[in-house]
Amino acid sequence: MKILLVASAWMEVKLLVDELEKVDEQSHLFKQYRWSDIDIDILVTGIGTTFTTFHLTNALKEKEYDRVINIGLAGSLTHELEIGDAVNVVSDEFADLGIEKQNEFLTLFESGFIDINEFPFENGVLKACGSENWINIPKVRGITSNRSMGRETSIAEIKTKFSAHIETTEGAAFFYVCRWMGVECFQIRSVSNYVEPRDSAKWNIPLALENLKNTVLLLLQKISIPVN
Repeated sequence: MKILLVASAWMEVKLLVDELEKVDEQSHLFKQYRWSDIDIDILVTGIGTTFTTFHLTNALKEKEYDRVINIGLAGSLTHELEIGDAVNVVSDEFADLGIEKQNEFLTLFESGFIDINEFPFENGVLKACGSENWINIPKVRGITSNRSMGRETSIAEIKTKFSAHIETTEGAAFFYVCRWMGVECFQIRSVSNYVEPRDSAKWNIPLALENLKNTVLLLLQKISIPVN
C-alpha cells in the first residue's frame, strides 16, 4: 500500500511523522516514511489553493498512489462541532471564486461561467473519491477560501451563502486535482477554532494537532489490516 499525505504546513504533520520511520527526504516539501506495511509519502504544499494545486499536480504526475489524503487543521462554521474534533470532509467548494456584484457575490456556477455538473464538479461541489468504510469519524461539508475569514461581515456572508461545516484554505483545490488525476482522495481535518472575529486566544491548535495525529494513526492502522 502506497499513500500520499498532503498538508499545507509542516506543523500539521510534525506530530505524525514522529511516529513514522523515515526513509528518505527529497526536499523540504517532500519526504518519505514507512509505517507498518504502508509506504507513506508526505507532501507539504504551502498554504492556499495555488501552492496546493501546483505541488500536488507535480507529485501525482511523478508517482502512483493507492490513496491520497489531505490532512490538516480547519475552522468550524458551526458550534455543532467542538474544538479538537476530527472530521471527514466529504465535499468541498470554492467560496471565494466568482463575481462580486453591488450587493451580492455570485459563484462561477451562479454567474453561468461553469455548469454545476461540469467535471469534476457534482452539483457545484467537489467530492471525496473512494470507499469510506475505513473512516469512522463525522462527515462534514467544507468550503475553501484563500482568505481565512475573520471579519463579522465576511463570516456572515459565507454562512448565509454556503451550507458548510468547516473552512480551509486548500480542500477544494485538493479534491479538484485528485479528481482530474483519477486517484482515490480523502480529506481529514481537525478543528482548531471557530470561524468568528479573530481571537487566537480562543483557539486550541495543540489539541487539534494531537487529535489529528491520533486520528490519522488509527486510520493507517485500519488500512494496514488485511480484509478477509
